[in-house]
Amino acid sequence: MKDLYKHIGQKIRTARKAKEMTLEDLAFEINMDWSFLARIETGKAVASIETLYKICSALNIEMSYLFYNKDLIKEEIIDKDLHKLIKDLPLKEKQKILKALKILIKD
Repeated sequence: MKDLYKHIGQKIRTARKAKEMTLEDLAFEINMDWSFLARIETGKAVASIETLYKICSALNIEMSYLFYNKDLIKEEIIDKDLHKLIKDLPLKEKQKILKALKILIKD
C-alpha cells in the first residue's frame, strides 16, 4: 500500500507543478497545513477521500488520475492469470511449480 500512497503523492505533485502552484498555494486553497500536504506528496501521510477530492478540485483534475497506474494494473492482471493457471492443479503439481519458481528467482 505504501507504493500506492507514493504514487498518489507523485501524481498530486506533478499536477500541482503543472499549474505552477507552490505547496503553500495549494494548501491555502484547500485550507490545509502545507507540511501535511508535503507529507501526502511524499507518500508519508495518507489523505482522506475528502482531502483528495479537495486537492483534485483545486488542481482541476479527476480523482481517477491519482489512482491510474499501468504498472499496478499489469501486475494485478499477471497475479490473476497465475492464480487461474494453478488454482485447480493437484497439490503435487503446485509444489513442483513452487520449487521451480524458487530456483528461477534465485538467479
